[in-house]
Amino acid sequence: MATGLTEPDAPPRPADAPSNAPRRGRWWLRLHLRHPVTIGILVGIGIFLLFAIVWIGARGYLAQRALTDAIPAAEQVKTAIGSGDLKAAGRAADALSRKTHQAATLTSDPVWLTAEAVPWIGPNLTAVRTAAAASDEVASHVVEPLVAAGAAVDLRALAIRNGRIDLAPLTAAQPAVAKAGKAFTAARASVATIETGALISPIAGGVDRLHDVLDRAAPEMDAIGNAVRLLPSMLGADGPRDYLLAAQNPAELRATGGLIGAVALVHADNGALTLQRQSAGTSIGPWSTPVADVPLNTVGLYGPLVGRYLQDANLTPDFPLAAATASRMWTTMYGGTIDGVVAVDPVVLSGLLKSTGPVTLPSGDRLTSSNAVKLLLSDVYQRYTDPAQQDAFFASAASAVFDRMSSGDVDAKKLVTALSDAGESRRVLIWSTHDDDQKILGQTTLAGSLPLSDLSTAGIGVYFNDATGAKMDYYLGTSVAAGSAVCRADGKPSTVVRVTLTNKAPADAGTTLPRYVTGGGTYGVRPGNIRTRVAVYGPAGGLLAATQSDGENYTTVAGVDRSRPVSLYTVELAPGESRTVTVQFLNDRQTSSDLSVVTTPTLPGDGTTPDVGAQNAVAPIVVQCSTVVK
Repeated sequence: MATGLTEPDAPPRPADAPSNAPRRGRWWLRLHLRHPVTIGILVGIGIFLLFAIVWIGARGYLAQRALTDAIPAAEQVKTAIGSGDLKAAGRAADALSRKTHQAATLTSDPVWLTAEAVPWIGPNLTAVRTAAAASDEVASHVVEPLVAAGAAVDLRALAIRNGRIDLAPLTAAQPAVAKAGKAFTAARASVATIETGALISPIAGGVDRLHDVLDRAAPEMDAIGNAVRLLPSMLGADGPRDYLLAAQNPAELRATGGLIGAVALVHADNGALTLQRQSAGTSIGPWSTPVADVPLNTVGLYGPLVGRYLQDANLTPDFPLAAATASRMWTTMYGGTIDGVVAVDPVVLSGLLKSTGPVTLPSGDRLTSSNAVKLLLSDVYQRYTDPAQQDAFFASAASAVFDRMSSGDVDAKKLVTALSDAGESRRVLIWSTHDDDQKILGQTTLAGSLPLSDLSTAGIGVYFNDATGAKMDYYLGTSVAAGSAVCRADGKPSTVVRVTLTNKAPADAGTTLPRYVTGGGTYGVRPGNIRTRVAVYGPAGGLLAATQSDGENYTTVAGVDRSRPVSLYTVELAPGESRTVTVQFLNDRQTSSDLSVVTTPTLPGDGTTPDVGAQNAVAPIVVQCSTVVK
């Protein structure tokens, strides 16, 4: 007879066994016998979870490997494009696309998508899938089409040959480039939606790196799209165009880069470029009354000469206004129609000479990338005292370089690089009378518009105008620093801009430099001294709070230009002297302390030639709230 056990055939319980031992053994058996469905479900769930973990882990590992392997392919694409080997770029782009597509496929199956609903781990899986999909989108719908389009638009096709640029490949590439631009924008937007705060560190770090890569690539994507859209129309694909080419002289500063010392009329017709006329800036005007509409605020800040003298049309930093004024002056003088204005300076010329090689001038001078700035902005004034001779020398240099470029004897890769760098450093500015072209230009640094502000970033501008009446800015050193901090009870930031000017001319400049360079005291400036008017623009909608130097208030003209507060002040320096002036603004529309600062492109002041892509550095300032006006 069995006792204490429900199982009739159970073996006798050992004398030393705990009384509850059989109960533990019977628990599982009872549950199994009484609830077989529950046990099946639990086992099934366990098996599924184990499968899902293994499946997701394995596919996540493979996806990570694929994305890691894609990095060298991406580098190969970049290197091949940089060297002009478009076939190698195509092969690398194919490899890149295969790897990113593999990663996207591995992270988008039903098991992965289902697991994204699981708390904590779900957001990490979603982030990985989104990043992989964005990488695949960029590789397959941006890189590959652009490399394919690049094979058609060889850099050599952009060179002028026999006075003409072949526009057909550029026009043919427009649809592919437009699609690539949309795909890039979509991929970048999808990555921007990923919230990294709740992600584990490795995934958050990977998302941040991808975000940074796309942010750095965005300006290049914009440049490619803008170039392909703009060049055909601007070079006369839809009909002839006439452009005013304005040579700015930074030895006598104006807000957009330098006094307009010479101008030329360039005719473009279906890619064919011809230099039709050249004139010295002094041969155009002046007029007793303004020939162009100049806003009253601009006149109040920069005087009535803006609309009367070509050399003063760009006292305003608003290049579209300056260009429209210069265009009107040309047509008033010579008639005809101007389709746009392109402004350059000798630093741009030095960059172009890297693509053409040295050019021999009628004077016998050998113009090179290393001596162009010094020869055109300093040596010429030592050699010729007659302004007419100076103008003739400048005209001969412009013609010689234009003829060399028109001949096609140009390194196209270096040419494109020089023009791109010049645009980034604001040494090339372009304005068009055609609305479609100007709309595109307005989104770029080529437009030379007043600084833009939005809800997160304050746009700041620092501009320099010569007040010596001579060419002493060849020796002017400039330094700009800026910072912002939230110091007010309303949560709005205060912005501080610090501008330092230094006269780097030799101590005996007043007696050793030509009168044409020093001004000879004609405008009340002692020879050797440099007088500069500085215009500091604050964020749109903001207020000018203070202008100080050495802890004391500094004399300034306070104004407003297109809703931007302006501090306009004058600094005069003897050789070796330096002065720092600090300007404070109270921001109104921003809630963060982000800044975007643009400045007049200047020379180093020490006789050296800046690189064409070198931008005036803006140093950061750590703003102490105890020092700002609230």
